[in-house]
Amino acid sequence: MPPRAAPKAYQILAKTHQVTIFLTVPQSATIALLKDEALSALTSRVATEDDSFPHVQSTSDFELACAVKGKEKGRSGVTYEALEADKAIRGLLTNWEVLYFQFRDEDGNLMPVEVSHPSLLDDEEEEPPVNKGKRKALPE
Repeated sequence: MPPRAAPKAYQILAKTHQVTIFLTVPQSATIALLKDEALSALTSRVATEDDSFPHVQSTSDFELACAVKGKEKGRSGVTYEALEADKAIRGLLTNWEVLYFQFRDEDGNLMPVEVSHPSLLDDEEEEPPVNKGKRKALPE
């Protein structure tokens, strides 16, 4: 079986708070184009009605960052590295990569990434079904 050809367009997921934005961009695109697409989604009517995350006016109000797992001894967790706007996506990102929004405060400093991942388990535990089995009906 021959190796799979690289996709012509990348599907990129951008997350913030409880929102996930799906972006489709060509391989030849740059991070700047990805930020423009993300800005379009963040300024849509649906996003502006939600007060759970900061409102943005331009691409300078946020950065797209990728998660880097901590490899230091005794330190676990995830850190986020902002992506440079002039870099090309090809070779930097993979198809279906998850990126995170890092918003800027009033002073222009990057704020920490805020994202909530849904639980893979149900919050409520279901009661196990009662297995009564097959029995003879009681005579009346």
